[in-house]
Amino acid sequence: MGTWGTGIFSNDLACDVRGEYRELLEDGVPDAEATQEVLRRFDDARTDPDNGVCLWTGLAASQLQLGRLEPAIRDSTVAAIDAGGDLHMWEDPERGKRKAVLAKLRAQLLGPQKAPVKVRRPRRIPCPVQAGDVFLLTLDDGRKARLRTLAIVGHRLGDFPVVELIDDRGRPFRQYRDNDAFDPVGSKEKWARFEIVDGIRDVPRPEDIPVVVREAPPKGPITTITSMGWRGLRMECARLLDEPGAQPRRGLFG
Repeated sequence: MGTWGTGIFSNDLACDVRGEYRELLEDGVPDAEATQEVLRRFDDARTDPDNGVCLWTGLAASQLQLGRLEPAIRDSTVAAIDAGGDLHMWEDPERGKRKAVLAKLRAQLLGPQKAPVKVRRPRRIPCPVQAGDVFLLTLDDGRKARLRTLAIVGHRLGDFPVVELIDDRGRPFRQYRDNDAFDPVGSKEKWARFEIVDGIRDVPRPEDIPVVVREAPPKGPITTITSMGWRGLRMECARLLDEPGAQPRRGLFG
């Protein structure tokens, strides 16, 4: 488990618990069922002497923030704190800071609670293209990058395109870097394919990425090298267009 501070949510486990709990509520799962599902998913941590406190405090703090603190979760968390919490994992001065954080949470759990906060499911992020679309993306320097949409990946938050950079003959670029120390996995032999995951405000309008050809999408699984946003895609396309080693080889498939 990664830890970067003494705060309740300054570790991976508590953040994961908060995220899972919130997503369940956003999907309309009743409070009690959401709690039990989180406990089921993180069952291994419940009695772990090192990670158990992060599970209980993460869940209790999440419920506290949303005005949905359950008595059983409150009692288990207070008991874990009273038993010493995870202070055995800390050394001064961080140990003192962590102790103060746990004491503050304990007081909040035993104090007055706010009314339940309504949890709404986030607005789904739209996908401006369809599988099989070949479209033009205007780069920051004014050039047009040609991209083929290989697939659309469905997610609870929206639909995200998987695209590859191609030339005007439909030949794919390679995800090439001439610095092996920067890219140790040998991407010189991999296609320049990306899953585009971005916030709703950054998704381009369909009229801003005109579709020039509609093809049948490829069959079978699609492998991608990385995920990035639309801004990152523009930057990466500009780099690959200028990279001699990334240029398509002769023949359609290299």
